[in-house]
Amino acid sequence: MARKSGGFGTRPDVEYFHGDMDYIRSYHDHLAAERPDIFSIDGVTWNDLDMDRVFRCLNQGRSTSGEQVLYHWLRAPAVDGAEWRRRRGLVTLMEEDEPRCRAEAILARLGCVRRAGPCVRFAPRGNGNARLALCALLALLLPLSFIGAALLGTNGVLLPLCAVIVNSLTHELLKRRLAGELDAVNYMVSLARAARRFRKLGDEWLDQHLTPAYDALTRVKRALWLGAVLPAEASGDPKDLLLTVTLLDLIAFERLRRVFLRQHDDVLALHDALGRLDAAISVASWRRTLPHWCEPRLDFAPDALRAVEAQDIVHPLLDRPVPNDLRLSRPLLVTGSNASGKSTYLRAAALCALLAQAVCTASARSYSAPACCVYTSMTLSDDLISGESYYMAEMRAIKRILDAANRGQPVLCAVDEVLRGTNTVERIAASCEILRALDRAGALCLAATHDLELCGLLAPRYENVHFEERVEDGRMSFDYRLRSGPAETRNAIDLLSLIGLDQSIVSAAHARASRYLETGLWS
Repeated sequence: MARKSGGFGTRPDVEYFHGDMDYIRSYHDHLAAERPDIFSIDGVTWNDLDMDRVFRCLNQGRSTSGEQVLYHWLRAPAVDGAEWRRRRGLVTLMEEDEPRCRAEAILARLGCVRRAGPCVRFAPRGNGNARLALCALLALLLPLSFIGAALLGTNGVLLPLCAVIVNSLTHELLKRRLAGELDAVNYMVSLARAARRFRKLGDEWLDQHLTPAYDALTRVKRALWLGAVLPAEASGDPKDLLLTVTLLDLIAFERLRRVFLRQHDDVLALHDALGRLDAAISVASWRRTLPHWCEPRLDFAPDALRAVEAQDIVHPLLDRPVPNDLRLSRPLLVTGSNASGKSTYLRAAALCALLAQAVCTASARSYSAPACCVYTSMTLSDDLISGESYYMAEMRAIKRILDAANRGQPVLCAVDEVLRGTNTVERIAASCEILRALDRAGALCLAATHDLELCGLLAPRYENVHFEERVEDGRMSFDYRLRSGPAETRNAIDLLSLIGLDQSIVSAAHARASRYLETGLWS
């Protein structure tokens, strides 16, 4: 169960436990399997941009459906105009107090039981006929045991006791085994009841967005009169004891399960429609926590101009971000000293593009771009299990971007330190050709590098920008402001002294670097 605190326009405080993100992503996985043609952010990009953390910054934890749809939106940013306008319409509506408060009051009753998602737990093995027959037989044997006891007198006095014991043990065993599915069935009933409450509101604007839910509701209305079953955790009251010995709750569960299995597409339609509403509330609330944001101007035409214009992009996860502009009419090569802000800038730009399409919100003062498929290659690591080296992981990450661009996808990519996992000569040579290939394939590329040689090799196709440090009174500081042109300073050796290394090491390193720059030799 998720716990939430705070209200609309405040940062969420939602509790997450081990395995919760697997439940939350289950709906996206289901849709990705059903429609593999829809673009999804892959695992490399998701991890590079720390998207689990971004999700938690948005998620209000109001309902299971809301969490799962919000995750799907972030994982599958809209690449067609109709879907993007549908999301934008909902988010805009939920910024208005009256319809939002009405929706929140209904959605809050749904609750957030993560194991109750319709795509994980509501897929029981087998058809359940044997379980239903067993429960019905044991329920029938209980009154028969009392009749037998009455007919047999003292010889049959143990029959009811045996029946109660057998029924209780069977009930406990089955209920433990079916705990997740019991929660799922109860949640499906709650979805149908929530849709009925929305329909009774008669809100013209909400009804426009909930038409798919109302259509599905007419086909699952039988679940409303069957009602919900008791939750897996018993409360210990007399009603629980009665159901334990009669197994009536498990019989009701099996009947409901059959209804929802037959109408599984309608259940998912309810889940999606109400989840969209809840996800839109989370996005509208998140907007109010940002230092600034805008509704992006996106061009979804296949022949859209390959250019991005953005003012004051910030990284939404930073408490005190430094804004920088992004003008991307041709690929961008970002240079600069260590810790100056190159990687953060790349992440902010890629994340801004993703969020603009995913939740119709750009973390910038203005944002104009074509709809793109976002890819990154930034924070890779060795794979000890498969034995794959860092360099191999880098090459695979780069290849997937090139493959996407060569397939004709409109690609926006951020690449940090191309091929850092190999030696200098081969790195520069290969990096140059890879970045040129990305440009030829039509990708909008932002690349960061320490190799200043690439600035000349990639000119004029790549525009050069840089970050730099300031040294005052023997101390180094950064303003994190983007500047035109290639970097003119390096600070890797100077940073050694900032972490406390002996000054003799720093001086010797400077001397060795100077000799190499003068002679081209390391000896």
